[in-house]
Amino acid sequence: MAELDYAYLADYAQIEGGKISALGASYTHATVPAFPILWLTSIVGRVRVDEGEDPVSVRIEVLSPGDSVRVNFESVLEQTPDVRPYRGKVGLLFAATLQMPVATNGLCTFDIYLNGEHARRLAFEIELAEAQ
Repeated sequence: MAELDYAYLADYAQIEGGKISALGASYTHATVPAFPILWLTSIVGRVRVDEGEDPVSVRIEVLSPGDSVRVNFESVLEQTPDVRPYRGKVGLLFAATLQMPVATNGLCTFDIYLNGEHARRLAFEIELAEAQ
């Protein structure tokens, strides 16, 4: 059965050579110079599955403050010949960079679903920077 080992938000992330590289990782607060703004963020994680298990469907539902904008991302994680099992398990990495319009202060949420089941909610508070 697929389990979410970890997930976090980052300013930018990519997967290369079986490793995640992330900048500005694990934030929970952001300030912006003005609204509306197109906010660019990456959501990153690792799903643990049994060796030989069927592919895992990953869906990420993003809501901007006030649920005014909904962005969905979907992907399928498959075991490839280069994954290395450990104790009968395999770690499947994912990184998705999303752009979402944000019009106001508030909480942005990211709900992660594995094979249709809710696995985790991540969130960050976005607000207007104070004028200097």
